[in-house]
Amino acid sequence: MIIDTLENASRYYMLHPSMEQAFDFLENVTAEDFPEGKTELIGEHLFGNGMVRDTKGFEDSIWESHEKYLDIHYLAEGEEKIFFAAEEDMKEVTPYDAEKDISVFEGSGHEVFVPEGGFVIFFPGEIHKALVHGEKPNKVKKMVIKLGGE
Repeated sequence: MIIDTLENASRYYMLHPSMEQAFDFLENVTAEDFPEGKTELIGEHLFGNGMVRDTKGFEDSIWESHEKYLDIHYLAEGEEKIFFAAEEDMKEVTPYDAEKDISVFEGSGHEVFVPEGGFVIFFPGEIHKALVHGEKPNKVKKMVIKLGGE
């Protein structure tokens, strides 16, 4: 897991051959002209899912991991809590679904702060929970980049 802001994105280009293209796209994502829905950058290899959503209570959000895609969670507007967890602290409750690229878990984890304009990278297999609100729900504009293996 990596937490940072777009100003430092170039530090991570070496992690994947398409990482620079993913961050180039994110640098043009603004709250004012936010692209909702799926944006294909390189077919199913690299795409973004733009969402305008209300954050949820901790218990209403799921712990999940993916095997096929690396996720970059980018917050264009609003506030959310994101959590991560070690696999040994989790119990799998829904086995991996290859079509949806998701496993669902229950257990406990740790909160990280992501500022507006910041991002979190979750690598395949890293368990996370997102879109959780603080004291009260709020609307966020969030882009999740899905980056598949080569």
